[in-house]
Amino acid sequence: MQLAIQTLLLPGRDLIEKFDCAAQFGFGGVEIAVGPHLDLASQTPMVHQAMASSGLAVAGICTHPIHDPIVPDVKERHLRLAKLTELVQLADELGATGVVCVPVRPPHRFPEFADKENHEELLTAYAVDVFQEWTATLPAGRAALFLEPLNRYETYFLNRVEQAVLLARAIHHPRIQVLADFFHMNIEEGDWSAPIAKAGRLLGMVHVADNNRLQQGRGCLNFQPGFAALKQVGYRSFISIECWSPKGPLIDGDPATALPETVQFLQQAWENA
Repeated sequence: MQLAIQTLLLPGRDLIEKFDCAAQFGFGGVEIAVGPHLDLASQTPMVHQAMASSGLAVAGICTHPIHDPIVPDVKERHLRLAKLTELVQLADELGATGVVCVPVRPPHRFPEFADKENHEELLTAYAVDVFQEWTATLPAGRAALFLEPLNRYETYFLNRVEQAVLLARAIHHPRIQVLADFFHMNIEEGDWSAPIAKAGRLLGMVHVADNNRLQQGRGCLNFQPGFAALKQVGYRSFISIECWSPKGPLIDGDPATALPETVQFLQQAWENA
């Protein structure tokens, strides 16, 4: 089990201190959250220092809604895709597994599809075209783009893991993979095993939070069935803690105490799965 945690949840004045804290708390990797608060390109030298100091890997790069690429405005879409290319290149440079990507979420909508009975099919085809055009321009590398489904209250497109799998297969590129987020799955899926089994080798990253979006063990979600499903498909990449709310990151208690407890909780759940 490779446990990671997002930078937004870690104490510390800079990335070096955050990585050091993650190592002290028992994590094996750090997922760097980028956006208006952090431009990764300008911080790359510090990330290398942070990795060297802590001995931790960069598990992945988590994007912000400003990076969601499927938007109606062509110029804006090209800018966002160019930024995703930059982030994928940075992921390769840092040895990260890839970049998390939510294709589209409100307020961006496509009125031309909304009134059609097959609007989801039309939007999916549109997304396939956009991603196929983008992947054709990717420079050589190994870092993947992880398509992340969100629950129905956060987006109207790509709510279930199966939908992300179908989209990834339609794009048909080795660097397009799928992310499974246990918080969103708890809302949208009928069980744990079937979606993870359908993803199989396309599953490149996993996010976890409890049912109340706090850290694991602070809610009522049973992680063992999901972990058992991951074991069944031979999942070996990172499981990253992502506790979030509209008001920002969520950790119940002092991180110096709460996060080591969370590591122990998840390790025990994995062993018992």
